[in-house]
Amino acid sequence: MQPQLTLSVHQLVDFLLRTGDIDNRIFNKASMAEGTKIHAYYQKKQGSHYVSEYPLKETFFVDDFTVTLEGRADGIILLPNRVIIDEIKSTVIDLDEFATTQKEWHLGQAECYALMYAHEKNLSQIDIRLTYISQISDTKKVEEYHYEIEQLEKRIDGLLRDYLDFHRILFRKKIDRNQSSKTLAFPFSSFREGQRELAKYCYSVAKKGGRLFVEAPTGIGKTISTLYPAARSFADEANDKIFYLTAKTSGRVAAFQAVKLLKENGLSCSVITISAKDKICFQPGASCNPDECPFAQHYYQKLQSVLRESLACFDTFNEQQIIDIASRYEMCPFELELDLSLYCDIILCDYNYVFDPMVYMRRYFDEDASHFMALIDEAHNLVERGRDMFSTKISYALFMKAKKALGKIEHKKMKNAFRRMNKWWKERLLEYSFGETILVDVEDTWLRIFDQFVKAGQDFLKNEAKKVEEDFLTFYFSIHRFLKLYELMDDSFCLYIEYPSEKEIYLSLFCMDPSRQLRRRLNQLHAAILFSATLSPADYYMRVLGGDKEDPLLMLPSPFPRENLLLMVQPNISTRLKNREETIQQIADSIRAFVKHKIGNYFVFFPSYVYMEMVKCVLEDELPILAQTKEMQEKEKENFLAHFPLHPHQTTIGFVVLGGAFSEGIDLMDDRLIGAMIVGVGLPTISFERNLIREYYQNNEENGYYFSYVNPGMNRVMQAVGRVIRSEQDRGMILLVDDRYLHRNYQQLFKTEWKHYEVVTEVEEIEDLTSKFWQK
Repeated sequence: MQPQLTLSVHQLVDFLLRTGDIDNRIFNKASMAEGTKIHAYYQKKQGSHYVSEYPLKETFFVDDFTVTLEGRADGIILLPNRVIIDEIKSTVIDLDEFATTQKEWHLGQAECYALMYAHEKNLSQIDIRLTYISQISDTKKVEEYHYEIEQLEKRIDGLLRDYLDFHRILFRKKIDRNQSSKTLAFPFSSFREGQRELAKYCYSVAKKGGRLFVEAPTGIGKTISTLYPAARSFADEANDKIFYLTAKTSGRVAAFQAVKLLKENGLSCSVITISAKDKICFQPGASCNPDECPFAQHYYQKLQSVLRESLACFDTFNEQQIIDIASRYEMCPFELELDLSLYCDIILCDYNYVFDPMVYMRRYFDEDASHFMALIDEAHNLVERGRDMFSTKISYALFMKAKKALGKIEHKKMKNAFRRMNKWWKERLLEYSFGETILVDVEDTWLRIFDQFVKAGQDFLKNEAKKVEEDFLTFYFSIHRFLKLYELMDDSFCLYIEYPSEKEIYLSLFCMDPSRQLRRRLNQLHAAILFSATLSPADYYMRVLGGDKEDPLLMLPSPFPRENLLLMVQPNISTRLKNREETIQQIADSIRAFVKHKIGNYFVFFPSYVYMEMVKCVLEDELPILAQTKEMQEKEKENFLAHFPLHPHQTTIGFVVLGGAFSEGIDLMDDRLIGAMIVGVGLPTISFERNLIREYYQNNEENGYYFSYVNPGMNRVMQAVGRVIRSEQDRGMILLVDDRYLHRNYQQLFKTEWKHYEVVTEVEEIEDLTSKFWQK
């Protein structure tokens, strides 16, 4: 049987024929979005002889390979005596310049479509039209070419052979990958309790497809228990790529180490970590164009040879490896990691690269994604992250900064766009009163002003790039983002004016329910596993994460000895906002009692920085307290955690905020953390948007208060508790402080392993229980 390859037209021609520089003045989110609109508008204007978005697919036999080429032609023009393949391109630069520099690339796409259509319809000749449309004026340029079919056959055969010359490297790797996955053993001598069951369910979904929701306790090894069965599915060729998605860098580091472990145990595969652009950029602050960044120059001329060499030499690409390769060839490291990922088996990245409508990896999800699998780590985080991805604001203060940044630059279109925008803001300032005003829709005149601003900005960015300041770019892209997200507007979004002060007003688009948008992406995938230590209540998370009632759910109990955890509930203190000042001394007394009988490392989680500071003022002269600060940078967080070592000789108490950087995603193993006191029930702060969420779910026959406040709050608590017991050997204490913990509705949210809690109302009871626990 001949080896088979399925290839999109874009994959083929982009790899072989694209040349030039990275240039975000020409190729950017705004120009791509505008291009999509122009395509649709142009296609709609054509007559009945014009067939838009025509799907094409053909199998070619090239030496020992069977290649299936597929794609979608922009247009087929059916005339009485001829057929024309129409390839539409739009741009912000001069059309003649664009056509001259990019023609071979564009023509290659059209030639593929032309041959496939000619074979489908048994034609002996066919024509091609390259239609170039300006995004900043009403001009158009058309170039036409005539082909005999033999000419096209020779041309496409040559392209396929060139690509196969490169692909043979990948093909040999794929054979090794699939073969090694068949015999891949679990990389530890035995499974922890719950691991085997988790791996079994994941493997079933990986093979058959669909979604699986999993709640598995902290410390059982979810990363390896999901990656291992996913990698085993390579043998069945059910999944060609695995995306491991995380909310934090620490999650990707753990996943990378797990893949390395699988590779050390025999798996032959390639893995890449996608780092954020601002973290890996060689020229911080510079725009991505050849005039400002030398690493953007001639990027596409270099790419093919660098890919060939890199993939022949390496199969593990972490941040440092990418930086080393990009430095050697003077290439943009961010674009290089994205291009390398096309040829890797396992891709470790942030949620954004799959779900965010502005930054998702189009190279995967604008094509057929039915042979991809996603492992979504700490999936509870995807709810709020999803809301953020699909929400946006346009700011008046930011507009004024952008206007100032433009200064005395003479660019007629941009000046006119700013004048119209300025008038629009002034009208909003007069029209609305302080507070929030919900809008039914955006008026057409508003959209026209925004659209004209984006178009003028495209021309400005191309021609005045060296004069553009960051404030202008920030506002420009906020307008573009608003227009893009507004296209998704339905009843799960709320549009409102927010007017907090005389100098600030916002137009806000807020996504109350991200489930529809998340589900749309999940439905593209062959398989998805959404897992977390805290996915309770399950019906809530399955609902808000885009699941269906029919999706399987796996709830694994904690395998760790219950006697290793002392869980206390102190219900005689109210931590509600109105009661906080009067409870400061009580909280301080409970902290003293909690840490009294054992030298060690402790965390105290507070509902706010203000409350934390009030308690800290009482205790800082007598206890060794280290407090979290707002806006901590990565290095500061690392330094903070370094104060909580193994086998400490003195007590250290970390004062941290519930739901913050130290509530999840950190592993303080063994005795690096022996106790956590959680003050409050973690409820998000009451706000206009939180109340919008509550009303939305209430109107959709759900418990709005629980969806908006209680469930997210209790998830924060569960995550904080999970910091203490991380392995079978860990022993530790938890003290939950709030009267609501004994309310029936909150008791229903307690996990199974919390049922053995002790109620304490006096500090003497806390001292007695903790003393006995550590004496065991």
